[in-house]
Amino acid sequence: MIKAKYFIISLLFISSCSNFLTWHLDRGIHKDSSVDTTQVTQEASNEDEISYESNLNIELKWSTSVNAGIEGNSAYLQIKKVNNELYSVDTDGLLSAVDASTGNILWNVPTGQNISSGLSVINNNICVGSSDAKLLCYKIESLSVNEYTPFISSISNTVSFSDYNADLSIDLITELASPISSTNNLFLLKLDNDDLYLIEPNKNEVIWKSESQNIPLRTKGSSMPSIVSNSVFIARDNGSIASYNVIDGTLQWFTILSSRAGRNDLESQRDAEMNIVFDDNKLFYGHFQGELNALDIGTGDIIWSSPFSFINDILIDNNSIIGSTSNNFLISLDQASGFLNWRNQFSDKIITQPFIIGNTVMVFTTDGTLMAYRRDDGTKLYEKEFGFDLHPQTKFITNKDKIYFQTLDGDIVHLIITF
Repeated sequence: MIKAKYFIISLLFISSCSNFLTWHLDRGIHKDSSVDTTQVTQEASNEDEISYESNLNIELKWSTSVNAGIEGNSAYLQIKKVNNELYSVDTDGLLSAVDASTGNILWNVPTGQNISSGLSVINNNICVGSSDAKLLCYKIESLSVNEYTPFISSISNTVSFSDYNADLSIDLITELASPISSTNNLFLLKLDNDDLYLIEPNKNEVIWKSESQNIPLRTKGSSMPSIVSNSVFIARDNGSIASYNVIDGTLQWFTILSSRAGRNDLESQRDAEMNIVFDDNKLFYGHFQGELNALDIGTGDIIWSSPFSFINDILIDNNSIIGSTSNNFLISLDQASGFLNWRNQFSDKIITQPFIIGNTVMVFTTDGTLMAYRRDDGTKLYEKEFGFDLHPQTKFITNKDKIYFQTLDGDIVHLIITF
């Protein structure tokens, strides 16, 4: 009789937990039952364009074929905009500058290097990581005045370019895992073995380093270390995030967000793919195959966790967090609690990170279909197929109604979005 009583109590407890979890995940989804916020993209698969709001206008301002894009096992190579110039690099090492207003190529310089990470613009230098484990930096001023004339061999009738030497070349232990960042003319590097270095580049001197915990299977992640308020923050592939003093590398706190669990090393990985996002005294991070977490920036204490896995960066939008999950949901979360505001599923479509223009959340599928949603409730507003071939981690540069990005095959695209 006593055992039966305990059994009934246990069932009631499990049922309560299940109901609480369901409420946690779906809170806000049924605020307005007339709005179908789980509308999937295949409902419009037979139409080139669907406009749910007539005053939304998207204009392709220009598209320029700049380089060969990303090939092979390379990490995503992002573009950078400085003033009115867009800088890019492809896997073959072609550095380029494009006029952001016109799309005209300002210069192309072949380096002869196989590039696997980048790019960063630091102190008027373009810095990239090569596949043979080098950090390479090139002065923009020198790049812009160099013109390369092909050398045509009379014997083989082949065309080749002389290699352009880097202004700074540093040998590393392993490849760079992400673009580098800088503080007080020092470089902060994350290697693909998850080690963290702060170096003085001109003297090739290590100021301090932090070695990762042993990981039997190491893979290249793309999460950049961040410097905020004299602290360095890094997410690692072992499911952790940590804070270090930027001056001497002293560990300030260490938090495990997603414990390793799986039948083998591959299943146990908690890849650090998205970049850390900061807002006031909190930071937000989620590992692939892990959870999205809000942490206290000073202590590393977990404020809340929400069961979503990410490979793309999330956005802070007023009191909401907007992101695209690794299982192809576009979601909005309450920033204070992590509760779900709304979500839209994309079935078998892989989606990029979202971006926000005005009161509209927009996201591309990797095969180039653009969709727009009302940011307060996720109502679908617009869909159009542009046909771009995009990397899942495509970065979008936005400036009011302007947006810039690069395709997998090396085109830089400029859209203007107005209402």
